[in-house]
Amino acid sequence: MKRNRKLKKTGALLLTAAAVSVFSLQPAGNLLTSLAAAPVTEYDGETLAKFQDNVLEYWEIPGLIEQYNVKFKNELQTFYNNPDGTMGLSKTQLLELAADLRAEAADLDDEAEDLKDEITREEYKDYKANVSALKRYAKQLEEASEGKTAAGQSAVRGLRKTRNEQTKAARELMRDYQSLSSKNDIQKKNLEIAEQAYRSAQVQKELGTYAEEDVLSAREQLNSAKASALAAEAELKKKKQNLLTMLGWRYDADPEIMAVPAADPAKIAGFNPETDLAQAISNNYTLYEKQRSSASEFGGVNKKNRELQDLEEKVKTSLDQLYKDVLQKQAALTAADTKFQAAAANKRAADSKYRSGAISRQEYLGEEATYLAAVEEREEADLALTAAIEEYEWALIGYLDIGGNS
Repeated sequence: MKRNRKLKKTGALLLTAAAVSVFSLQPAGNLLTSLAAAPVTEYDGETLAKFQDNVLEYWEIPGLIEQYNVKFKNELQTFYNNPDGTMGLSKTQLLELAADLRAEAADLDDEAEDLKDEITREEYKDYKANVSALKRYAKQLEEASEGKTAAGQSAVRGLRKTRNEQTKAARELMRDYQSLSSKNDIQKKNLEIAEQAYRSAQVQKELGTYAEEDVLSAREQLNSAKASALAAEAELKKKKQNLLTMLGWRYDADPEIMAVPAADPAKIAGFNPETDLAQAISNNYTLYEKQRSSASEFGGVNKKNRELQDLEEKVKTSLDQLYKDVLQKQAALTAADTKFQAAAANKRAADSKYRSGAISRQEYLGEEATYLAAVEEREEADLALTAAIEEYEWALIGYLDIGGNS
């Protein structure tokens, strides 16, 4: 009787497992090979603490997207609610069922050994077959909980793509914020110059060397500088709010935003469109989806092959152009750096002259403005090179727009 109850329970579990495990665990291949693990990166406690230190650093952006970005978190929750994409069971439910199956397998295996001398060879083999089936179904359910089924892989792929999109957008926002911050500094300096010029015009009028229209002109320039400064400050504030809310802060938060690291020339040395092409083709999102589509959607095998070849050629052309863009931006940075060095030398000379009284406050402010413009130009060139480098890197991991739906 004990044996019958046990086998009935095992049979019921096997039927349940079979009912929810009618799916095909297919080899991932291509980009999905790297996606078979957990859908998000696991961070250690030390790194998680850095995400919460109210300081924003450029390297943190992918992790902040995973931990706090609303769009990504919503998609991740949807995935956890149905990681297999077909069974309608949550990750927790799948793992609980798998645990039940493994526990039952262990009990059944123990019972088989206990009854080995009391049952026939065929009955013993049935026990072992049921143990193996339970373990097999448990493994399938565990893999389903990680999104390793065909449908689950597609969901994981979508998560990775969303994270990439949000990471790319946030990095662009952070670079834009730094650029606007420098422009804001220049507008503040221009306002300071305009205020000084207006005060000087008033003094000159009192001395009789300036007419009323000269003062009015200085006032108009001051009002224009004020408007430009206010506009720059408002644009900077808006960009900051967009960046922070994308990364999990409140819109009115005020974390310390660190500078974007300088572009890394070592990365450029490692780029080679000819040898990198295979990786860019293999990982491309659009190509992958087209390869998975049936030939009938293209009007036949030959048409499908031709379109795939055309898309691969687009990857090649785009990758070549991205590499040329990197080299162009690198040359632009070199030129901007030369101008910056000259401006820095002039600024040092102006500092010395101003301290000794050889130039006026107005003249010194002009030298400061020229220097800030050179600083801003060099920073713009450096940020542009960073963006170009990252565009090339995005292409290598598949994020390259070559037309079509992905």
